[in-house]
Amino acid sequence: MGETQACFQTVGTLAEEKERFSIEAKEDRKNSKDSMNWAGLIGSAGEPDLSFLQSLVRSSNEISGMSLMVVPLKMELVELGSFAEAPNPTPAAALLQLNGVRFSVIGLDRPLVIPPGEEAVLPCHLSPRINAEDMTIRWFKSKYQNLVHLYRDKKDQYQNQMAEYRNRTTLIKDGIIVGSVSLVIQKVQQSDSGLYTCFYDAASFYEEATVELMVAALGSKPHIYLEDLQNGGVIIVCESSGWYPEPEAKWKDDNGNNMSSSTEVKAVGGSLLFDVKATYVFNGHPSALSCCIRNPLLRQRKETTLRIRDAFFQRISSCMLSRLLIASSFTVLGILLFSWTVYLVNEQRELSEEFGRLPEELDWRRARRFAAAVTLDPNTAYRCLVLSEDGRSVRDGGEDQGRPDTEQRFHPVPAVLGRERLSSGRHYWEVEVGGKMCWGLGVCDEAASRRGRFILSPEGGFWAVWLSDGEYKGLTAPRFLLAPRVPPRAVGLFLDYEARRLSVYNVTDRSLLFTFSRTPFPPTLRPLFCPGLNQGGGNVGALRVLPVTGRE
Repeated sequence: MGETQACFQTVGTLAEEKERFSIEAKEDRKNSKDSMNWAGLIGSAGEPDLSFLQSLVRSSNEISGMSLMVVPLKMELVELGSFAEAPNPTPAAALLQLNGVRFSVIGLDRPLVIPPGEEAVLPCHLSPRINAEDMTIRWFKSKYQNLVHLYRDKKDQYQNQMAEYRNRTTLIKDGIIVGSVSLVIQKVQQSDSGLYTCFYDAASFYEEATVELMVAALGSKPHIYLEDLQNGGVIIVCESSGWYPEPEAKWKDDNGNNMSSSTEVKAVGGSLLFDVKATYVFNGHPSALSCCIRNPLLRQRKETTLRIRDAFFQRISSCMLSRLLIASSFTVLGILLFSWTVYLVNEQRELSEEFGRLPEELDWRRARRFAAAVTLDPNTAYRCLVLSEDGRSVRDGGEDQGRPDTEQRFHPVPAVLGRERLSSGRHYWEVEVGGKMCWGLGVCDEAASRRGRFILSPEGGFWAVWLSDGEYKGLTAPRFLLAPRVPPRAVGLFLDYEARRLSVYNVTDRSLLFTFSRTPFPPTLRPLFCPGLNQGGGNVGALRVLPVTGRE
């Protein structure tokens, strides 16, 4: 086998002091070469003694495609470069200069859970935050060859992309100059679940990190109610919605034993999510019932417990209950009497709230009749926010977008206002929040301060609901802690100016999150949007204004 000379790309210089060091050819993931090691001496002028490079002359299958790392013997790895096969033989004392760039890649240390049909944003960035514009960035699934998205030569390359991801991926490059390139996968499906690798190749060095995507949804907390009488017993129903994949539903007694029941699981309408209905005929025993619904993929469950007063049930079970069943006209009365014997332990408040959902949902449906067309005003946007061309979505880009610095613009709060000025009437709009970790939505006084230190509360001209550090809050003074039954994937805002009321709805389960009522509004209000900072890639998703038809 003939020998091939190798030249080393000129990328920098070494420190100006004589020091013993080693040079290591690192295994290249793409070519799977074995590693080799040599040693040399740095000259006092900062240039290495290249005579020893004669020993680096190897056959092409050993040298080509390897990364070269210069490692001072008493220090950690500091200098990097790469060999490339020369088109023509060159002297062994080829050009050799080295840079001081070393980076690691940060992915996500926990699974990213996204419901089917929605958008997944897989975060990935470099540490330290260096410019990645000239790097090759490859997202692949499970194996290097399974290409999901490729960025090379400063543009996206789709030639070898896996067919199932075509027209469904976008690389967010707003923060690429600081090493952030999150991958967006649209309309995720079950087959998208798996381990994704974010691979940065800087020619002289490469590194990678992984993000696990799980297409799944944890549904609502089980809601228990009494449905009817049957054969001397009472039919108890447990319902829950919003699960994926198909969940497991069980009734259990007070000892945790499974009890026979009838379970119906189905996807409603065009939704990919499953609703669950489990029924159980109660005849006086046991004294406690638990409805447990489990997601087999996430290995998580939600449970509601029902306890019955034994003494009261025994008094009515034989005598009173039989009399109530004499005529069908007493069916409703029988259910009511039995209902008096039931109370929830720890879930009593939850059950009461579930019974109260109907009026909240009716109010939400009425509010949607006043749908307003809301768009974002770029002249008010915090300097690092990225707005879509249609003015209907906003996210933190992680860097200054080059907008002129004016008094209209928010700073330092990462917020933007809607173009619409609201001074009368009723207005409703919806915003998709998805799986974001931090966001704020509401309305703002047109004349409120937007710069420096100001108060995010009605006293400061802001009426808003906020998610931060895992807590939902109404921005009152003091803050009002909220406890939504289901984390909202979309939020509806209904402003009734004359009634001096702003209602904020959880569109996901059609419930009321919070209401600012009987509040003196200023002459002009504007919609308020805060997508939050991207938090190192953990909150890169956008807030999106959704179209509202006014009916389901």
